[in-house]
Amino acid sequence: MSFKDLLRWSVRTGVAVSAKQWQRSTRDNRNVELVLNSLLVSPGLTSLHFPVQFVELVRGCIEDGYSPHSLRELKVESQTADLAGKRFATLKDQLLRGLPPVELSVASEVALVADRSRSLSDSLEIRNWAGDMGIHFDMSSSFARKGRILYNIVRFMRSGRCLELGTAYGMSALFILGALKKYSTSGSLATVEGWDKLAAVSGPMLKHHHADRVSCHIGQAKTVVPELAKSLGKIDFVFHDCGHSRSEYINDFESIVNNLAPGAVVLFDDIRWESSHFSDENPDTYGGWTAVVSSPRVRQAIEIDDLLGLLLLT
Repeated sequence: MSFKDLLRWSVRTGVAVSAKQWQRSTRDNRNVELVLNSLLVSPGLTSLHFPVQFVELVRGCIEDGYSPHSLRELKVESQTADLAGKRFATLKDQLLRGLPPVELSVASEVALVADRSRSLSDSLEIRNWAGDMGIHFDMSSSFARKGRILYNIVRFMRSGRCLELGTAYGMSALFILGALKKYSTSGSLATVEGWDKLAAVSGPMLKHHHADRVSCHIGQAKTVVPELAKSLGKIDFVFHDCGHSRSEYINDFESIVNNLAPGAVVLFDDIRWESSHFSDENPDTYGGWTAVVSSPRVRQAIEIDDLLGLLLLT
């Protein structure tokens, strides 16, 4: 084949591949629109408060080929022959490729709860910030991108006993519980919230949707978790989304590390959190995260999108 022929072949091949990718993208977008249109005419959705946000949340949960995540490995092991190591490797690969979608039933349930939470109008004041609960909900909750991570951690790692520190409005708990319902016959979630005002919103909602799988606890993690961990037995997955400071990261991890099952995973949210609105001093969350990574029980540690820290334990 001459150089000119090779060049023509390369151009034709490139054009054909681009055309197929465009066709698939267009087809996938059309399919998502069909699903959303069908969902919006379902009974019970005629009184949405924020329909645009509802649609965007469901779309972000169900669309295929969702944007991949960036990963940074802090601690890597060469030996991954055991089941937990293999599952964790698959999870990392899928994070880089783009995680599988969340089931429509879970996505619509989460989006309906989010719609109601956005309409909360009670005044709220936290240290250097003031607003209302609807605004705070939007600022502090887990939506499609983070929700897909939580859902797929439970799915890929086949987590059973789960613990969440920082219930807030219950959004992240809904993603975890949705995955437990699908992928674990007896899986359960214990969730802890330190602020009575938020627990009064999330607790009844979670009990309404997942009464047999969730237990809701009120109190600060440092006082609630040590006793709670004893009653839970060996924990498979922990989502840490409370107490964003170096000392709290370290203390909370130390309070549960002996209760973590072999092959357990721990996800820390906001590892670079330094908000002046909700803290009176530099919290040094990243310093706390790296201190936790140095634990001898941590066999792998990765950072996701420079925002989340994920650990695999021995």
